[in-house]
Amino acid sequence: MIRLYSPARTEKVIRGMDGMIARVSSDYGVPAAAIRAVLYREIKEIDLMDLAADAAVRIGVFGRRDSSTGYMQIFGRVAVRAMQFAEARGIETPAGLGMPEGMDPASDADVRRMWLRLNRDREFNLRMGTLNLLAAADEAARQTDFSRLSEDGMKRTFSRYNANTTSVTRYGEEVFGYFLKYGGICLEGDKDEL
Repeated sequence: MIRLYSPARTEKVIRGMDGMIARVSSDYGVPAAAIRAVLYREIKEIDLMDLAADAAVRIGVFGRRDSSTGYMQIFGRVAVRAMQFAEARGIETPAGLGMPEGMDPASDADVRRMWLRLNRDREFNLRMGTLNLLAAADEAARQTDFSRLSEDGMKRTFSRYNANTTSVTRYGEEVFGYFLKYGGICLEGDKDEL
């Protein structure tokens, strides 16, 4: 596996996105530290296979219709679901994101449209990844107010961002460490109420 970003280069990319991160954090109420933590984990792991997967989706070879893409490494289908979640909760509208109403994660055409935008538009990718963090918090910790999440709730949220689980995974533990590194804080206590 040949990684494309060293830790130092990853930090430089994230610093270059500070303004964008601040806007998205403010718009959606997700701590900048949580966004930076996911960015750090995802960017530093981007490798040549990710580029190959993106190319396969872009030109439609090997039956690839979706892959994780962009700095937040989010799938088109996942982003469509995150957009639906945000619309249902009154957080964001498809029109506000420059996307059509009624997109369906089961529609290959809708997933492709979403994937192309995620792949080409850095701020859109950041927004959709952040909306996916909100959806993950809702599902894994039953809470979208990050200021009310305990350590366990944060770890489960990060775990859910990456996998179809509400349990804490190694990924969730790792990203929680980055969250603390970037200045994140959470409630004390063992468990969030489910």
